[in-house]
Amino acid sequence: MSELSLKILVCHYRDVYIKSTNSAYLDLQCGKDATGLDLGMQGDNTGDNISARNQYWSEITGLYWAWKNLEHADYVGLCSYRRFFNFKPALGGPVRVIPQSRKIEVENIDLSVVTGLLSEYDVIIPEPFTYAYSIRRVCSMNYVDRDFDLLEQLVHDVSPEYDAAFRHVFYGTNKMIGHNMFILPWDRFQKFCSWVFDILLRMEKKIDPTHYPIRQVRVFGYMHEILLGVFIEHHKLKRYHSQITWITDDQGNYKFNSVFYRLAATAYYHATRAWAGDVYLHKLSSPAAGK
Repeated sequence: MSELSLKILVCHYRDVYIKSTNSAYLDLQCGKDATGLDLGMQGDNTGDNISARNQYWSEITGLYWAWKNLEHADYVGLCSYRRFFNFKPALGGPVRVIPQSRKIEVENIDLSVVTGLLSEYDVIIPEPFTYAYSIRRVCSMNYVDRDFDLLEQLVHDVSPEYDAAFRHVFYGTNKMIGHNMFILPWDRFQKFCSWVFDILLRMEKKIDPTHYPIRQVRVFGYMHEILLGVFIEHHKLKRYHSQITWITDDQGNYKFNSVFYRLAATAYYHATRAWAGDVYLHKLSSPAAGK
């Protein structure tokens, strides 16, 4: 039997922290047409692409490029120039933070475990982040409510079979997959991309984020995070939750790694859900975009 192939997109934008020597990683410059920069690597602006819309799509322009242009690999994944799967259980928290001075440690991540993990599991994703609120409320606190109302309606209109999974991910939990990271087998990768880009490209015609502030402007990237969880939930994929290695010189306390925070947030979430019942506040009066 031939060795199974793996390709993990490493999505860069303006900065290049590290270029791995491992051929399983594919360095990909996302938004190359939007920035006009040349980072000396494969750009997401060849073939069928949406590179110029990176401001609103973030690294998902790279995912679109891979869906349309990547040569077949048995397994396909996505990470970023500073966040990598390390394939370890997240016993110490979802994120292992290292400074740039130690970025070479990424080269020590053992990618040979991926095929073994995906013979037992259906998907590799990060350990979810824990919040004190439903994910719908987290979106309401940070983004434009109307956008996510439209997303919910569109999923119902286009893929009503996903309704139950969408409600669970959005309204039924306080945990969420972060950073758009995953590794999937090729066929499932194709199925996911076909579904998620059908939804997102339709959404692009419904909202105009041109004047959104920086924390809201990458709206289609944020929606992808939600939809990745919905796809996994709907198909009941068996998940391996990996810790991620995050290269950053900001070495402050990372609340999502705190056991106390995670326990307190979960306790608060369940207590407020039990107390409020059917009138739990999933949506707030969020400020208008651009204000």
